[in-house]
This record gives sequence, C-alpha cells and structure tokens, in this order.
Amino acid sequence: MPRQSPRWCLAAAVAVLLAATAASSQSTSSITFQSPAQGWSVAASPNPLPFGSTAAIHYSVDRLTQCRGNLNGGAPGWTITGHYRFNNGPVHSFWVAGFSSTPNPPAPAIPLSTHGTLAVWFENTSRWGCQAWDSNFGNNYLFTVQ
Repeated sequence: MPRQSPRWCLAAAVAVLLAATAASSQSTSSITFQSPAQGWSVAASPNPLPFGSTAAIHYSVDRLTQCRGNLNGGAPGWTITGHYRFNNGPVHSFWVAGFSSTPNPPAPAIPLSTHGTLAVWFENTSRWGCQAWDSNFGNNYLFTVQ
C-alpha cells in the first residue's frame, strides 16, 4: 500500500473535524410534554440540552383542553402558544397547535442559543376570551442548556 503524504492526512483530518462540528451544531434535541393519560410527564432529550442545537417541542394538546371551540366551517377558534426565555431574559413565543395566522406554521422548536436555564410554558387562548395555562403550577418547566 502506498504511503500517504502528511499534507493529505492533515486535509482529511480537517475535513472530518469540520463535518463533525457542523453535524453537532445542527443536531436536534427534543422536549416532550406528554398527555394526562401518559402521566403528564415532561422530559428533555438529551438532558442537559446541548447549546447550539434546536429543541423540537413535542406537546400533547390534551394537556390544555379548557379553551376549545371551532368556528363555522370547522376551523379551530383556539390556539396553543408556547413561551420560553433563557436566564430570566426576554420572552419569546412560538405556535404549537390550533389556529395560526401564518399559513403552514413551522413545527414547534426552540433554538438553544444561550447557555443556562431555559424556562418553558404554554398558553391556550380562544377567540371567545378564554385563557388557560400549562406552566408547572406557575413555576414554568425548567431545563439546563450546556
């Protein structure tokens, strides 16, 4: 077998390192909020959540059923919105389920762009003025991002 030049070996090592770095920075984590029938469990995978990834949110709409009703024609007259913030900073929101003013809204996800504590909670509203919360009894769901 012919011997490879040191330059070729270095180039191959750099390519592998760059590919691994890109894959890890684009990896997807998840946070799952299970239904009452599944015991209301909440779990992050992996735990702690890796900085630089995106956490897909898997939320069972059976957790918030208070504010429901459909419009004439069957479209939902309610919306579940997720809220989150890092380290008690500014609050960000994302669509989870129900009515969306944006056609084809993106799947619920949180970019893990800050190290520290991630707080997550959910709000169910309806066009008739109803409002309900899934917020760990006002304490919010807390996760660590490392």
